[in-house]
Amino acid sequence: MQIISVPTVFTCKTPTAGWLNLAQVRQVQFEDLPNPIAVITWHNGDTQSFFGDNATAIRSTWLEAAQRFHRSVT
Repeated sequence: MQIISVPTVFTCKTPTAGWLNLAQVRQVQFEDLPNPIAVITWHNGDTQSFFGDNATAIRSTWLEAAQRFHRSVT
């Protein structure tokens, strides 16, 4: 069994929604058309939607973290 260490704080600064801790995300969905939307399901089951520049900031941070993770395991 492999143990994966997950950070307890993984921050994302959004233009108008403040700081988010993406380490608490259970699921995230992104849509681009007609406007950027990010729908986050938090670890407690609550769902929150972010639009426009906030969604773009979340997506950028999420993809950057995914690339870093991928490089660290290959």
